[in-house]
Amino acid sequence: MCLDRRTHLLVALLLGMIVLIPRSGQAQVAYEIIPEEPEYTFGDRLNFRASLQSAETIDEVLLFIQISEESDLQVHPVSFDRFGNLSLEIDLREFPLIAFSNAQYWYQINSVSGDVFTSPRYSFYYTDNRYQWRTLTGEPFTIHWYQGDLAFGEDVLNVALEGQRSTQDLLEIFFPSSLDIYVYDSAQAVQTALPIGGQNWIAGHADPMQGVILVSLPTGPEQLLEMERQIPHELMHIALNYTDSHAYANLPAWFNEGLASLVELYPNPEYQVLIESAFESEELLALASLCQSFPNDPQGGLLAYAESASFTQFLYDQFGRPGLNRLMAAYASGMSCERGIEEALGSNLASLEASWRRENLAGLTLTKSIQEFLPWLILLLVVLAGPIILAVVVISKKPERSNL
Repeated sequence: MCLDRRTHLLVALLLGMIVLIPRSGQAQVAYEIIPEEPEYTFGDRLNFRASLQSAETIDEVLLFIQISEESDLQVHPVSFDRFGNLSLEIDLREFPLIAFSNAQYWYQINSVSGDVFTSPRYSFYYTDNRYQWRTLTGEPFTIHWYQGDLAFGEDVLNVALEGQRSTQDLLEIFFPSSLDIYVYDSAQAVQTALPIGGQNWIAGHADPMQGVILVSLPTGPEQLLEMERQIPHELMHIALNYTDSHAYANLPAWFNEGLASLVELYPNPEYQVLIESAFESEELLALASLCQSFPNDPQGGLLAYAESASFTQFLYDQFGRPGLNRLMAAYASGMSCERGIEEALGSNLASLEASWRRENLAGLTLTKSIQEFLPWLILLLVVLAGPIILAVVVISKKPERSNL
């Protein structure tokens, strides 16, 4: 009797263990995605295709795309059929991607039973495939161009190396170990490669997060001068971000662009003309208004660049390389546009701006003052002319005394 009881307990225990052991076929639904390489026409269409194998009935398939952790996440519904064929076409005019970036993407599968499966992450390099790019490398730069011969590529590389030296001479700054420079043959071509609108005056662009520079160098007599202006300018943006991304994010717009203009091997000769014209028409922009951003209109944007370049040059002349480095350190610590000036240079933005205007526009100030007072001077002369003429007439008619 005791043996039967023990036997029954042992059988019950074994049956319980069998129930608790999960069956491999029901423990987890198996999914397998086999992606194809995405195909795209730059700036137009992007196509994804994949095959899905699943034991479950699928309710929804989503595709996620992201360039970096800081960029926005795109989520798109994916079409699928009963054979497990997945397909998606994205209109890149509506959902643009950053040019020359490594895009990551992955799938999420939602089954009818409520299971959620996330695929591994895949990636593809989104390049401007409208052109056949030539390549030339000289550390840390890789030059890409489609218009021009090998000598042209060598010129771009040499200017980049000289721009690097100019940048490091100005500030205590560092460069990434690799940097890609893409050369377009027109400003319009550059603009079509950028996911921005309304800024048709942009000729170059730096993407510090991707380590990529885009410049426009049309053929012609000004090509080398534009090369010496644009490339060092964009290099400064890359180096500033690479050296201290926190400081770069906190830099006032006028200081960021002013530093970039300061290292140009061939400064823009139109800037001073723009400043003088704006001064004469009383349309100069207050530097405090350029702390956060520049105007979007072409005229206001170019004037903002001109003033930033001139004012930063003024600060360099007054305080030298140490002063600019102190200013960088102040902004790196999180100080505001005006507080950073006070901490690093011992003055305030308004006072320094007034000094810059006096020094940079001294001749125009005198001329403008004369022009402003000239009508009053003429009026004064007109008012005084009558009495003066009358006095002269009276004196001339007064009889002379005879000497007796």
